This record gives sequence, C-alpha cells and structure tokens, in this order.
Amino acid sequence: MQTERESRVRGGFEDRPLSRRARAQLSLAPALHKSIRLMCVPSFLMLSGGATASLCPLCVFLSSLYVCAQALAIVLASLSGGNGLFWICRRGWLCCCCCCCCCCCGRLTDEAVVAEEAAFVCSHFNFSSSLRAVSRPEQDNKSIAAKAGLFLKLYWRVIVVVAWPLFLLPFLLAYDRLETRCAFVVLLMAMFWVTESIPLPMTSLLPLVLFPSLGILSTADTCLCYMNDTIMVFIGGLILAIAIEHCNLHMRIALGVMRFVGCSHRKLLAGLLAVTTFLSMWVSNTACTAMMVPIIFAVLQELEKEGLGKVFDYKEGDPEDPESEREPTKVTKAYLLGAAYSATFGGTATIVGTGTNLTFKGIFESSFPRADGINFTQWMIWATPQALVNIVITWLYVLVFYMGMFRPDSQDAKDARIGSEGEAIANRVMMEKYRKLGRMSFHEGAVSVLFALCVCLWFFRRPGFVTGWSELLSDIDIRDSTPVMFVAILMFVIPKEPSFLYVCSKDANKRPTRSSEGLITWKAIESKMPWSLMFLLGGGFAISKGSNESCLSKRIGESLSPLKELPPFLILCITCLFTGTITEFTSNIGIANIMLPVIAQMSVAVQIHPLYVMIPSALMCSYAFRLPVGTPPNAIITVTGELPVKSLMLGGCGPAIYSFFVVIAMFPTWGAYVYKIKDFPDWARPDNKLVGGHVC
Repeated sequence: MQTERESRVRGGFEDRPLSRRARAQLSLAPALHKSIRLMCVPSFLMLSGGATASLCPLCVFLSSLYVCAQALAIVLASLSGGNGLFWICRRGWLCCCCCCCCCCCGRLTDEAVVAEEAAFVCSHFNFSSSLRAVSRPEQDNKSIAAKAGLFLKLYWRVIVVVAWPLFLLPFLLAYDRLETRCAFVVLLMAMFWVTESIPLPMTSLLPLVLFPSLGILSTADTCLCYMNDTIMVFIGGLILAIAIEHCNLHMRIALGVMRFVGCSHRKLLAGLLAVTTFLSMWVSNTACTAMMVPIIFAVLQELEKEGLGKVFDYKEGDPEDPESEREPTKVTKAYLLGAAYSATFGGTATIVGTGTNLTFKGIFESSFPRADGINFTQWMIWATPQALVNIVITWLYVLVFYMGMFRPDSQDAKDARIGSEGEAIANRVMMEKYRKLGRMSFHEGAVSVLFALCVCLWFFRRPGFVTGWSELLSDIDIRDSTPVMFVAILMFVIPKEPSFLYVCSKDANKRPTRSSEGLITWKAIESKMPWSLMFLLGGGFAISKGSNESCLSKRIGESLSPLKELPPFLILCITCLFTGTITEFTSNIGIANIMLPVIAQMSVAVQIHPLYVMIPSALMCSYAFRLPVGTPPNAIITVTGELPVKSLMLGGCGPAIYSFFVVIAMFPTWGAYVYKIKDFPDWARPDNKLVGGHVC
C-alpha cells in the first residue's frame, strides 16, 4: 500500500508503483539533498517536458543552465574516482532528476521529500536500468575535495570563460534589444577583465568579434576605436620614453639629482621621490620603479658594509644562508614604498604619464564629441599641483611611520641616523655610479633637446592664455598626437653619433667608416613597447562608442537619475571612493574602461558637469597602493624588493586615504577653476538620435 507522501510526490502517476531501487534511494536523502539542489533542475525540466506542475520563473531561468550543470556534474563524477554519490547515465549525461524546482518555489523543503521526488522521477523515466548508485565512503571525502580543489585551481579560468556567457545568455534572449546586446558584451568583458580568465589584451579585442555580429557597430567603425588620436599620443609618448631609456638619460637624471640633494636618509628619500615623480611624468611607472630599486639597494648595502644599518632583518638562521627567512628593515621599506608611491603619483601629473589618463581622454572625447578635447596643458596645470601635494605628504608619511620623525628616542629614529660618516659613504656610492656613466654624450644631449621640444609643443599647442601655435598654423584642429609624432620621427632621422661632421676632416682617423644609427631604433621599440596596452585602450574606446550607438549609455543614465537628489560633492566622494577601492584588485586600465563610461552617463543623468566627476575618478583608478596586483610598481617592490604583502597592505593604507582627500579637495577648487566648470554644459545634453531603427 503506497504512502500518502508517495502519492503526493508522484502527482498524477499514482498507477505507477515505485521501483525497488527507487525505494532504496530514499535512504540516501541527507547526502543527496545538496547535490539535488545544485545540479538536477535542468535535467528534470529538459527530460520531463510538460509533465511537471506549474513552475516558477526562477526554475525556467535555471533550466537554461542545463549544459553548465551537466558538464560540472560529469567533471565532479570523474574526480570522485568512482566513489562519489552520483547517478551517471550510460551515455555520459547527468540524470539525477528531481524536483529542485519545487524547492525553489517553496513547495517542498524536507530533505526526504526531495529525495523521494528524485527517486520517483528516476523510476518514472525508467532510468533505473541505466543508472547506478555508488556509495561514498566517509574516508574518501578529503581526497574527493582535494581533487575538486585541484581541478578548480587548474581550470577555473576555463570554467569562467564557459559559464559566464551561458549565465548571461538568457537575459540576451529574453530582452533582445540593441542596448541589451551591448550590455551583454560589456558585462562579458568586465568579468574577463576582472578575473583575467583570458589575457587582458585579448579580452579587449572582443568588440571586434561581437559588435559586428550583434549588429551594434560595423567592423570598420569598431576598428577605428583601436587607432585614434589618443592611441597615437600613447604610442608617441612611449617612443619618447623608450628613447630616454635607450640612451640612459633617466639614470643620469636620477643620480645627478640624488647626489645634489644630499645623502642623509631624509634627503636621499626626498631626492628619490622627486626624481621618480619627474621621470614617471614621461616614462612608464614600471620603468621608473624598476630603475630606482637597484639604486636603493646599492646605497643601503654600502651603508651596511660600514655597519651603518641593515638592509634586511633575518628571522631565522644565518644571514649568509640563502634559505633564511628575511624581511626588509623599516628603512628599506621606506625607500621601496616611496619609490612605488611616487611613481604612481607622478604618472597622474601629465596626460601621457599613465595609460589610465589616456583612457579617460579617449572615453571622454568619444562620449562627448561636441566638447573641446582634453589637452596636455590644462591637464598638467591642474594635475601637477595635486601630484606634488601627494608627494610631500608621502615624504612626511614615510618619515613618520618608518624613520621615526617626531620620535627622536624611538628605535626607528636611531636606525635612520647614519651621521656624517654614513652621508659620506652614500655620496661616494652615488659618485661612483655617476662616474661610470661618463661624460654626457651627443646621444643623451640630442634626446634631451627633442624631449624639451616635445613638451613645449604640447604645452603651447593651445594653452588658453595665449594663442597657440596650432591656431596660427592652420584652421584645422591639430591634436596632441601631431607634435609627439613629429618628434618621434626626428629621433629616427638624427644620428646618435655626430660622425657626419667629420666627413671632410683632414685627419683620416676622424672620418667615419660607417653611418650611425638614429637616436632610437625600431628594434629597441619592438622589444620595449607595451603593445598590449594599445589593445586595452582600444577596447575601452570601443565599449564607449558601442554604448553610445546602442543607446545603452542613455539607459544607464536614466536608471541613475534618482541620484539627482544628492549634492554634487557627495556624488563626487562616492564615485571616487568606490573607484579607488575596486582598482586595488585588478588592472587600472580595465577598471577605467568599465567605470568611466558609466560615470559619464551618470553625470548626464544628474545634470552635473561630466569633468567634475570623471577626472577625479580617472585619478582614483591609478591610485592603487595596497596589493601587488593593483599596479606594476607595487608588484616590483614586492618581488624585487622582497617586501611582504602584509607590509604593502599596511603601508598602502595611508596613501589610499590621503590621496582620496587631496583629490576631492583640490579638483572642486583648483581643477574647477582650470577647466572652468560651472553649470551643466550644452555639449553634454543628450540628443535624441535614430539608432537601429528606433529613437534613443
């Protein structure tokens, strides 16, 4: 005689008794419950068709994940080594079919009921003959978990690449509109950028495949996003930076300044910050930090040889033993952190200093094509003072927390005192390194002149306070890529050795026997140019253009319109705080590509000047101080300088806090004055345009 529960579970199939195996499976309810909830919904819905009772929308949505659940079940079953509690069909598909849909709807919650439902379904569809129940001994739990953990550790990227698009697919199918298609691409790229499940540059190329395929942008229009004025400025600026590195001019500048400022720890630290900040305005932050770390260790090791401090503290064993655990002393940490922080701050002082600034430039100009573009002069006038303020605070911060400033009797202060003898040793090290560079060569001098020429051309192109040379030269709009490419071409034309001057010399020994190569060679550019950043920038610009053309930008702006009730300054604080937090965990340019288009449309929705929130947010995208993955300078001092991640996290809390307050204090005042930010501009007002046959 059947029980009441059996009758209720079968619901319409009372004339079919449960099989013996199905009844035996009821005893497995506790162990089966979690597996049923996770993996059996799609199988039940796909196999039972319309035999089920009314289903909730959540169940219908879950059914779309059928393929993911089946694949995951097969993987877990294979990892179990035959000892797991899985029903595997002879054809390889998961068939642990049950009524998880009822659990989602709240109809069944008891574990035994869920197990009975699974047992009935297996019996009803005659899976008993093709399935086998395998017991899982308790002693194998750890081995199964270890295998699953190993699989996830090795193949989690593949799981993300496969599962995330399938998760988004139902939304695309349910709301098949142009803006939904663009949102699908944006969310797909955001996940891949954040998790780095596939290389960042390849993620950035997804719009070339998806935008034309989904009818958002043509292939030609999408390709144009990857080669525009901003990217040409980026390429030209990097050629300039590589030329400076190629002739070793950056090393001469660094040693010359540090030798000039003095050689006590406080003065050396000030010189280090000043040099790194200046160089990172023009050279990549990564190159600046990588150059300064060896100089730091050379000075500190010489002081250690004379008994004036230590470079590392050894926790266990002999310092001569390479396997002994060691950690940089507080003085060493002060120099390492100072180098990384000053490179980050210095990169924000010019529009070409870091890729994040150029990302902002491109996204702003594509989001608001009627606005005046972001030029070099205005950015430098506004951003250099805030960078200098941050550097001064950084110097004081490091002195107080790592060198015992204002605490003369502390151990930190005693370790930081080297006296006149130590200063003489440090000065000797600097002199020896500087002497090895020799006299300044024609190569270095020519690069210096061209570098100064490029900066002047950038600054006076359209300075605002006088008529710029671009306005005198032509009525056609000349952007920043023109002067930097002019200088870059000159670097290939001008030889690095002036041997041509002695062609007519009477002295045969002075006459050149071969031609000299240029100030920079294409081989050097090929080896040092970070080509991947071009794709990162282009991917962000493609997202911005696609969002505008598909009306996704306008939809986002409309959804954020309730923020209009908040004061503009509060909106500024919220966006900067949020951006500065999430940029710690992934690529700065990736976060800028995700956040800045949203912030641009938010500013339109709440009717505040777009630059008021976009420029501070762009700076905060660069201000990552607490994790090695946040920015390359952090990774360099962690690996090369052997700085523990814990020390980086603790030390980075200070810059993360005061840089936030410097930005939100200086831009509404000084920045608003430089960019003449007052009312909501006409060029930011949205236009109703026809896109894809409908009006945005």
